[in-house]
Amino acid sequence: MQEGSVKRRYLFGIVVFLFGILCIRLFQLQVIRGAYYFGLSEKNRIRVVSVPAPRGLIYDRNGQILVDNRPSYTIAIIPFQLRNLEKTAEDISLALDLDKQKVREKLEAYRKRPYEQIRLKRDAGIKAVAVVEENRYELPGVICQVEPRRHYPQGNLAAHILGYVGELSEREFVRLRAKGYLPGETVGKAGVERQYEEFLHGRNGVKYLEVDALGREIRELFARRMRHPQVGHSLYLTIDNRLQGVATEAFGANQGALVAIDPQTGEVLAMVSKPDYDPGLFSGILDPAVWDSLNVSPQHPLFNRAIQSGYPPGSTVKMVAAIAGLELKLVDEQTHFAPCTGAFRFGNRYYGCWKEEGHGSLGLIQGIAQSCDVYFYQLGLKVGLENWSQYARTLGLGKKTGIDLPGEARGLIPSADYYDREYGKGKWTQGLLLNLSIGQGEILVTPLQMACYIGAIATGKLARPHLLKKVVTADGDVIFSPQPDIRDIKVSDSTLSLVRRALLEAVEGEKGTGYLARVRGFHIAGKTGTAQNPHGEDHAWFVAYAPFEQPSIAVAAVVEAGGHGATAAAPIVQKVLAAYLFNNRFVKSGTN
Repeated sequence: MQEGSVKRRYLFGIVVFLFGILCIRLFQLQVIRGAYYFGLSEKNRIRVVSVPAPRGLIYDRNGQILVDNRPSYTIAIIPFQLRNLEKTAEDISLALDLDKQKVREKLEAYRKRPYEQIRLKRDAGIKAVAVVEENRYELPGVICQVEPRRHYPQGNLAAHILGYVGELSEREFVRLRAKGYLPGETVGKAGVERQYEEFLHGRNGVKYLEVDALGREIRELFARRMRHPQVGHSLYLTIDNRLQGVATEAFGANQGALVAIDPQTGEVLAMVSKPDYDPGLFSGILDPAVWDSLNVSPQHPLFNRAIQSGYPPGSTVKMVAAIAGLELKLVDEQTHFAPCTGAFRFGNRYYGCWKEEGHGSLGLIQGIAQSCDVYFYQLGLKVGLENWSQYARTLGLGKKTGIDLPGEARGLIPSADYYDREYGKGKWTQGLLLNLSIGQGEILVTPLQMACYIGAIATGKLARPHLLKKVVTADGDVIFSPQPDIRDIKVSDSTLSLVRRALLEAVEGEKGTGYLARVRGFHIAGKTGTAQNPHGEDHAWFVAYAPFEQPSIAVAAVVEAGGHGATAAAPIVQKVLAAYLFNNRFVKSGTN
C-alpha cells in the first residue's frame, strides 16, 4: 500500500514537472517571443505587395506622345515562402519554361532579402498566368500581378534619342536602393530614358493583402496604411516628331546620322542614327538571340552615330581655315593663291584636288563654293597648325557639346602636342596640316558637333544642344525647364559675313557643289564634304542652315560609304530643310 502511494507521488511529480516545462515554453512562445511569432504568422497570412509606379510619359515639342505605358502581367516570387529552393527552382522553370539555372541564381541572390519580390517573367502571356493559378500548391510564393510596361508607339522612330529600359541590375540596385528602388524594377538603360531617370521614375505604392494557405488573395487590408503609387514626371522634348519622321524616311536604307538643331537656342529638332532598332524589344523579356543580333551586329544598331561616332569631316571643315585666315588678316576676299591645276606639290609629294582638271585661279568665296582642295592646302599652310586647331575648337570641334544624352564622344582636333606624342617631337611634317585643312587625316568629328559648328557660323554664337524642353508633373505643373546655354564665338561680323556669302554661293551659285540642297523660295547656305574611308567608299557629308537671312535650323548629315556629299548627303538635308521651312510657314525669300 505504501509502495503504491510512492509510485503515485512519483508519477504526479513527473506530470507536474512536464506541465511546468510546458507552461514555461508557452510563456516563452506567447509572452517573451510572442510578437516575433505573431509577425511570422501575419506574414504567412498577410502579404505586403509593392505596387509599381508607372514611369512618366515622353512627348515631342508639340505634345505628340513618343513613349507611354501599357498594362502587362508579371510573374514574381516571394522568397520567404519557399520550402525547398532547389525544388522550387525546378518546378518554376518547368512550369514557366524558364532557364532553371537563372531562376536558381535569382533565388540565391535574394536569399538575404526574403520579403522582397523577385520578378521571374515580365510581359507574361495568359497561358503562363493560368499555369501559375492552376499550380498554386506546387508553386508556393509565386504570384501574378499587373505592372506597367514601357510602350513605344512610334516604333523605331527616334530610338537613339529615347533609348530603352531594362531590369535593374544588382549593381544598380545597390546604388539606387536608398531612393526606394526595388529588385527587378525597370530603369532607363540608354538615351533620354537613362539621362532623365530621376524624373521619369515614380514612387512605388504599397498595399496589404490577406491570403489563404495557397497564397490566393482574399481581400485588401489596412486601407489607411495603403500608399498609392505616384506616377513619374513627364518629359517634353525639343524634337519635332514630324521632322524626325521626314529625316528618318529621307535616310532610307543608308547608314549614317543626321542632326538638326535650332542654332539660336540649341534645341535639337531631329536626330537620326541608322541603322536603328525597336526600343520596345527591351520592355518585356528580351530574347537572348535578339540581344546577340543587336549587340554583335557589324552595323552596330545600338550605337548612336549622331553623338558617338567620329568621322573625318571632309570639305565641310574648310571654313575653319577660312575663318582663321580672315581673323588673322592673312587673307581677304580677293586673295588668290597659285592656280589649281588638279594637284599641289609640297616637298616631294603631290596632293590632289577632287577636280582632276583643276579649278584654275580662285578667290576665297569661290574656293569655298567650289570646294577647291588646292586653294585650302595653301591657305592651311599660311594659317599654321596651332592657329587652325585653335579656331576649330572655337567653332565647337574637338570637345563634347554637352548634350543631355549619355555616351557623347569628344572627337579629335590634332595639335602640335598631339603629333609630338604620336610621332615624336620634330618627327612630323607640315604635310599633315594639308590633309587637316580639307578635313582628312586624324581629325574626327561627330554629326552633332558639325550641326553646332555650322550653326555657330550662321549666328556667331555656339549654343549647347539639348533635348529636354520641360519636365511636367501629373498635375500639369512645370517643375524644370532648361535655359539656353549660348556663348559668343568671338569671330568678327565681317569674317562671318564673308564666309556666309561663300556658303550661300555653294548652294545657289552656278558652280556651287551644294546645288541639290536648294529649296524653292528660300535661300539656303551649305557646304558639301567627301571624306576618305579606309574601309570602303568615301563618306558623304553635307552641312547647311536656313533661312539664310534669319537662321532657325542648322543641319549636318553624314552618309557612311555614300560617295560624294553633293549627291548622297545634300538631297537628304534638302528634304529636312524643305519640310521644316514649309511646315513652319517661313516667308519665302524669292525663287531660286
